Amino acid sequence: MTFEVRRLGPGDLPLLLDLQRRVHGALADPSILQTSTPEFIAYCLGGGGRCYGVRHGARTVAYRIVYFPRDRPFNLARDTAIDPAEHRYVAHWDTVAVLPERRGHGLAGLMNTRALADLADTDIRHLLATSAPANPHGVRTLMAAGFRPVDLVRKFGGRLRFLLYRPAPGAAPATGPLGPAAGPTGAAPAADGPGPAAPERVVDFAATAELARAFADGWTGAAMEPGRDGASPRLRMVHRPHPFGTVRN
Repeated sequence: MTFEVRRLGPGDLPLLLDLQRRVHGALADPSILQTSTPEFIAYCLGGGGRCYGVRHGARTVAYRIVYFPRDRPFNLARDTAIDPAEHRYVAHWDTVAVLPERRGHGLAGLMNTRALADLADTDIRHLLATSAPANPHGVRTLMAAGFRPVDLVRKFGGRLRFLLYRPAPGAAPATGPLGPAAGPTGAAPAADGPGPAAPERVVDFAATAELARAFADGWTGAAMEPGRDGASPRLRMVHRPHPFGTVRN
């Protein structure tokens, strides 16, 4: 089965709106997908971000939106310790959606790979994303792309979301041992040189109060583990500084 990732432009607004409607309508729990307004999608298509679609034959079956907030009010960096002077160099790994009949083919990963590569011609240094604890597949896909959960936040009308971070490709940590958040497998980051391994703990996705306390105490998500006996998945966490101080190489 052949899939092709392509960059979308302003003329693809009706296509994205239709795909969003179809994907959202097919979800058992529609709250896990935050829909975007036509104005927001048009902004991203018109240079305020990057948008990608996956084509299978003559049909587009999936899409990914990357948003450059720059000086706009909605910037997830405001929920982090990222220096305000760096906020304009942030990109949001925004919406990703796949039609139900084409799930299971790694299409989100294909679009992530393309979008990460395309950041090389931008000044973006920090990538932020959100994903619902009730959507472990979405969290897993982001972690496989190098993102790491760093907090739990209330967004989009008070809905609980993991806040995930990774440095942009080509950006290196100025300080701190965490470094680039992960490799392509989503494995935990390696220790930074000789010395004792960072402390670890494991917390269920469903234990949101415990997760919130752990993030507040300086723990960061490192890897996902399956739940026991059909229970919710678990987040393996390490106690390491956040890699927010990044600079362009």
